[in-house]
Amino acid sequence: MFSKKTAIMLYVDDVAKEREFWSAIGFQVSPSTEMMGFESFDMSPQEGSDLTFTVYAKDFIRQVSPEVVDMAPSVLFETSDIDALQARVAEVTDTVSPVNQEPFPNFNFANPSDHYFAVKGV
Repeated sequence: MFSKKTAIMLYVDDVAKEREFWSAIGFQVSPSTEMMGFESFDMSPQEGSDLTFTVYAKDFIRQVSPEVVDMAPSVLFETSDIDALQARVAEVTDTVSPVNQEPFPNFNFANPSDHYFAVKGV
């Protein structure tokens, strides 16, 4: 049986930049760990979340699982205050869209590795 806890692996160009970015927009970021000489870290949208992202350097993934290095997840976050979250993300990056109302309140943004994420207002 699968457990309730879920992790998504993100493969990035610069682990330190990613750590700084996600921390700045409010994610709970764990201390970095090292595997085979490469930095990695876990993060979650909020403390106690059942969802965790584990961030790995693409160079590390090329060594251990080269067949998946170019795969990128399509991730949709939810928020009860979409305007405040969009403003917070806009303070950190210029790759954030305005809040759109159709088909539901939403915006998207890119991380430093140019992966796009969507946010839905609930």
